[in-house]
Amino acid sequence: MNGTYKMDFASKTLTLSKAFADAATNPESEEYNIILRFQQDIPNLKIVRKTHKTPTRYKNKVSGEITVRNQFKNLTYKNMERFMNALPKSEEYLKVYNFLRYDAGLVQTSVYKAVRDWFMAQFPKFRSNPLFYIKNEPKVIDISSFLEQQEKKDA
Repeated sequence: MNGTYKMDFASKTLTLSKAFADAATNPESEEYNIILRFQQDIPNLKIVRKTHKTPTRYKNKVSGEITVRNQFKNLTYKNMERFMNALPKSEEYLKVYNFLRYDAGLVQTSVYKAVRDWFMAQFPKFRSNPLFYIKNEPKVIDISSFLEQQEKKDA
């Protein structure tokens, strides 16, 4: 028998692994007969295929830090702009941000990745301590040196 299956009698749900579902496509296989028996015995049986497991730990590629959530979750253009607008030197940050997003993006293969990398380099404590930036005003990262570093990383 290929793969596995799990039957939940309370919810009338049969969960199949990919290997089991693939093997069940052959009407002469044991897997096909198992599914057929479950369908005959349990009316309104739902059959679902097991998908990948969502990771419970994420590893930061730069620092190697392990966190319990994805560091880029909900890091959209809108949320980056909202964060920068709340800071004291928001005009300086937004000037670089807009250049990266709209002007430098023409030569970048992935505009979002370039903007996200700049944002995370500019505000490294964004996830752990966002209030840090209200009292402390970090210097705006020079855009030309940042783009050169990104090109070296990508190459």
